[in-house]
Amino acid sequence: MSDFQRANVRVARNLSRAVFAARWIMVPIYLGLLLSLILIAEKVLQKLVEAVPKLLEAESSDVILTVLTMVDLSLVANLVMIVMFTGWENFVGRLRSGPRSEGGMSWVSGMDFSAVKLKLIASVAAIAAIQLLETFVHIDKTPPQEAWLRLLILLGIGVTGVLLALMDKLASSDDH
Repeated sequence: MSDFQRANVRVARNLSRAVFAARWIMVPIYLGLLLSLILIAEKVLQKLVEAVPKLLEAESSDVILTVLTMVDLSLVANLVMIVMFTGWENFVGRLRSGPRSEGGMSWVSGMDFSAVKLKLIASVAAIAAIQLLETFVHIDKTPPQEAWLRLLILLGIGVTGVLLALMDKLASSDDH
């Protein structure tokens, strides 16, 4: 092997190591997501503290709106968790759990990009549906254009989800 070929091999090996080590650049992003999860939990607690004293005198539409807001926050938190878990597992390293919870996270390692993509679009669709329900709870206070726009956004998300699932199905049938 010539000196030139050895130098090429060495450069390629070092670049490969650098690219592999670059996955650690994602850590601050996942820490940011973890902090955002804490903020979402704080908002849920804040909503509960606000809602409980008014519960007996609240109109049913206000109770429904409060519950929908909490479900909405829960779905956003689930979305953050999916991105954190699968991103870490796929790009940084294996998730480590305590000895008592071994195997409780096995679903993460089984998720490929297609599965994550479909879960994310399903969560976004559910969030948009809740926003639309909130609009209809207060339809008398909502401008018609805003209600139509929210409906169109939900339909667009639904169509996008169906197209993504169809593309994955077509791609998987081509592989077999």
